[in-house]
Amino acid sequence: MVIGFGISYCGRSNENRWNVAGEPTLYLAKEKDVALAEYARHFQVNRTPRLAAKTYRRQVYRFHVELDLVLSLRSPDVWLELSLTNPPDCFKDKSVARSTAQFIRNTTATQALLVPSVAFLDDLEQWCLVLFLEKLPPDPYAFLPSVQLDGYFQIG
Repeated sequence: MVIGFGISYCGRSNENRWNVAGEPTLYLAKEKDVALAEYARHFQVNRTPRLAAKTYRRQVYRFHVELDLVLSLRSPDVWLELSLTNPPDCFKDKSVARSTAQFIRNTTATQALLVPSVAFLDDLEQWCLVLFLEKLPPDPYAFLPSVQLDGYFQIG
């Protein structure tokens, strides 16, 4: 099971780390604390304090995910194959993360990436799952067969 929120905005933002605006991409987190840390980090980095103060609560969902082809960008072997410099810290740079994801997205059959959580770069066991929606069936129940509300979290 993984945690996620905000499925209606997949690929719309130009602030995403692993895709550019317009690429249909869904981000899920390993656990609720990873989702909260990533969400809060976005407000610290990408939002004004006034806007962050107005966001009180977010619904959180737990998903069962079924995929065939997932590549882990938490693996030193993969970093070596991709000739990445200074991983996983290099993923702090959105242009590096995006170009890495675009290369994999456009040259392989990979459906999703397991990526280090930028909020926990010192702990590769804390991850996010980046799904390339154009490589998945149009019916989300085919790859997300079970979805349940898992409460809320709040920042601020």
